[in-house]
Amino acid sequence: MTTNAPPPPIVALTLNYRDAVRTQRCVDSLLAAGAKGVLVWDNSADAGLSAQALRQSLAAQPAVQIVVSERNLGFAAGVNRGMEVIAQRWPGAWVFLINNDAVIDPSALDKLAQALCTNPQAVIAYPRIKHGERVLGTMHYQRLFALLSFDEPMPGSFPYPSGAALLVATDRTQAPLLDEDFFMYGEDVMLGWRLGTQRMAHVAEILVEHEASASARNGSLFYEMHVAAGHWLLGHKLARNPLDQLLLFGGRCLSLPARALLRTMRQRSLNPLIGLVRGWLLAWQRRRRERHS
Repeated sequence: MTTNAPPPPIVALTLNYRDAVRTQRCVDSLLAAGAKGVLVWDNSADAGLSAQALRQSLAAQPAVQIVVSERNLGFAAGVNRGMEVIAQRWPGAWVFLINNDAVIDPSALDKLAQALCTNPQAVIAYPRIKHGERVLGTMHYQRLFALLSFDEPMPGSFPYPSGAALLVATDRTQAPLLDEDFFMYGEDVMLGWRLGTQRMAHVAEILVEHEASASARNGSLFYEMHVAAGHWLLGHKLARNPLDQLLLFGGRCLSLPARALLRTMRQRSLNPLIGLVRGWLLAWQRRRRERHS
């Protein structure tokens, strides 16, 4: 069943981490695409210096609002807090979530909104993403061994969208959108698992340009630690029962050290191996906090 009613206004949300230049470029593309407003959630935790630079560069854009977080909440929590602000300032608006190192073409928002209008079951609509030289559509996550596939899904995998760019029909889901146990990496996998195929619409004709890992620096210890933590947490959260959880943990005990060792040899750096251990400790701390909350 489709609906002929026009979509609600669309307000964009992007997170800034000490990168006013990329954020401004992203905001410019959003306004050119017809976003009613743009909310920049500043996770920089630098006493407002990055936010001040943004305010100066965006002073001529009254549709842009900047909210400064006292500390870096991470991606998932920053998105959820930003969506709360949008719900208050633009009641009823749909939210287009986009990474600050990405840009969209002028027709993207209209086409994504149309996809949601023609599929009333869908909660999100997402485009193809160009990460560097690679173009990604629907991605798949293999539960047992925490493996990603970008073309054909592997046995035991399920689809999920990239959190780099997606339109959320906020009236079709409950807040919060993302699981805040993930600081970054893994929350989009969890979103795909929670929604399921029928509640996601892929719009392949739209291509979003994304400069992948501009903030986290692929290969840094920060990046390796949080990627590993995401995989360990997913082993807990994707389990259907205690036996399933044991299998998922066992699979990760095989695949994640192999992944870290391979990346260590390729990068000639110990960061992947150190990040694997620190990521496990981080995931364990978050699970412990979750059990006691």
